[in-house]
Amino acid sequence: MTTLPDPAVVHPDTGLTPTGTYRATTRENVITMLLGLWLIGGLFLDGWAHNQLGDTLESFFTPWHAVFYSGFAAVAGWCLYLASRGWKLGRRSLAAFPDGYALAGLGVPLFGVSGAGDLIWHTLLGIEVGIEALLSPTHLGLFTGAMLILAAPLNAVWRAPVNRSAPGAVRWVAVLAVGTMLATTAFMHMYMWGLMMVPQGLGWVQTRGELSAVLLTSLILTAPVLLLLRRFTLPFGAITVMYTVTNLGLALMLRPGDFRVPLLALGCGFLADAVHMALRPSPERIYHLRAFAFLLPLCVWVPYLGGAVQLGQSDLSLELWLGMAVMAGLGGLGISALLFPPALPPEALAA
Repeated sequence: MTTLPDPAVVHPDTGLTPTGTYRATTRENVITMLLGLWLIGGLFLDGWAHNQLGDTLESFFTPWHAVFYSGFAAVAGWCLYLASRGWKLGRRSLAAFPDGYALAGLGVPLFGVSGAGDLIWHTLLGIEVGIEALLSPTHLGLFTGAMLILAAPLNAVWRAPVNRSAPGAVRWVAVLAVGTMLATTAFMHMYMWGLMMVPQGLGWVQTRGELSAVLLTSLILTAPVLLLLRRFTLPFGAITVMYTVTNLGLALMLRPGDFRVPLLALGCGFLADAVHMALRPSPERIYHLRAFAFLLPLCVWVPYLGGAVQLGQSDLSLELWLGMAVMAGLGGLGISALLFPPALPPEALAA
């Protein structure tokens, strides 16, 4: 009986699989992730400077920009090195990058052009303050470029010929990649991050804004977890790591020395991991997955909102805080319907 070669095996020197596909090894994906963390660390450091120093920032050339852009140079150089190996194999353009890394091939030049534009912008128009720094067109270009680079190792392991219960290292690459993208998305929405504000419910206008912040934050926290579930079985601790690291970065940036939110995120993530372990949601266990999608936001917002009321830090009524949590759960259920829609009947697929 002939044994077929394992298409997931990658040659350590050429990067080729037995089927001829150019793939990054797990070790190379980990290196991409570590260099990506350097980039994201610089991003949060720059965010700290904008939030804590404010109007005193007068130059583009700052220590935090140095960390941020050196992180980009490191991860960009690494991705281009991987592309150079593909070039030697006779591959051209985006095909020179390992399978899944074409996103980095798009993100590196976009980030570079946006960085040059940011230098010109700051030179001509000065340094932005407050929310303007988040919504600056050049900063949005940097954000998009960074997200494409960070998504490359996720795309690589997503496309790898392995099943949902892939080796732990492969699944953790996916978790860490999604975690860095979650942290970056949270950074860009820091002004509406529901875990950094305690809703009070004082009037219609304020309550409406507080509810919007809770629901937006819930969607940002829930969607990445359900996306991972579409491809992999989550290793225990995955949600804990993603939620804790994201909120730790925001806390260090916005409230240095206050670790209450990261500790809460640690506990809520652990609770969500326990619910995941109990329900074992998957596309094949769709009702368990729907239940998990509903309960995941509740693991965050029931402890947070209910705890704030019990500690006397919020005047929300039972109807308001519990209603906010349930609405967040319904939002998670809605996301699951989009990511895992019901199968179409054969007639709908007919030409």
